Amino acid sequence: MLSYKHLNRQVIPRQDPSPQSAQSLRSLNHHEWSAWLQLVSTFTLLPAALDSQLQRDAGMSHFEFEVMVALSRQPDRSLQLKDLAIVANGSLSRLSHVISRLERRGWVRRSRGTRGRAMYAELTDEGYEKLMATGPIHLREVRRLVFDVLTPEEVKALKHVTALINSGLLGEVNLGTLARRTRERAMRQSS
Repeated sequence: MLSYKHLNRQVIPRQDPSPQSAQSLRSLNHHEWSAWLQLVSTFTLLPAALDSQLQRDAGMSHFEFEVMVALSRQPDRSLQLKDLAIVANGSLSRLSHVISRLERRGWVRRSRGTRGRAMYAELTDEGYEKLMATGPIHLREVRRLVFDVLTPEEVKALKHVTALINSGLLGEVNLGTLARRTRERAMRQSS
């Protein structure tokens, strides 16, 4: 396994001078390469730190927390499982396991939709109370890990840069009507 230190020193691949290759592969310059490695490290380190804190202080994973947050934001605290998987950024299989764990704790319940076989997850009152108790603990950790190390100008830059990246990513994927609102919101924030 390559260490971060090793990756940071890796030579950027040389670009093949042929015109066909130049169109298909545009190498990263030193600054882009360094920025990319920092971003990849953040993708790895931040979720692990947040998950660890939530496990320790609230007895739930970060994914479980995100599922409960997604449900809490719905008018009836309920969402069809296939849509919840999109919002929570997880597979239906993973979501099903998480919903089972949350059900055992009394924080979520499953129900059938009025039409056919569609399954829904609903945040229970007990789950809502747990989420409201956990939210401040989680946000304190988010503040400590992210916002306390940034200046107000850097926070604005972070919002702008991530909105640009997200609008490009959302433009690449067709997630259906539920995600369309998220895509439109991200695109408005990036402009």
